Amino acid sequence: MDGLGVKAAAETAAGKKTNVILYTAPEGKRLAELMLAAGARYVAGLQQRIAQRPSPGDDDGSFVRAGFPAAVLNIGSWPYGDPNYHTEGDSPQRCDVQNAALAVQATLAAVLTLDKDR
Repeated sequence: MDGLGVKAAAETAAGKKTNVILYTAPEGKRLAELMLAAGARYVAGLQQRIAQRPSPGDDDGSFVRAGFPAAVLNIGSWPYGDPNYHTEGDSPQRCDVQNAALAVQATLAAVLTLDKDR
């Protein structure tokens, strides 16, 4: 999870709560779909979608490169919607904390779903 409350200013102003579930390797798609379903079932108001990256990124990439291809990244927007993300203009006030909380709840729902099914 990274940048869960980071998205375009227009999305924040419109009250949109977003979560993008990124995967790289085909093995990650099943986990992304499980996360999407768990979030839809247990977390009201979170607009989620799945996207595949062409190559491993910074957050999930270390897992993929280490031989764990069923890795995903949850992020507030993809591509990054906030031009200030990780720049001098970045500040805590720009983060949609409620959005981040919903994405954490969706991730927890997915983890508990996995635990229940084992």
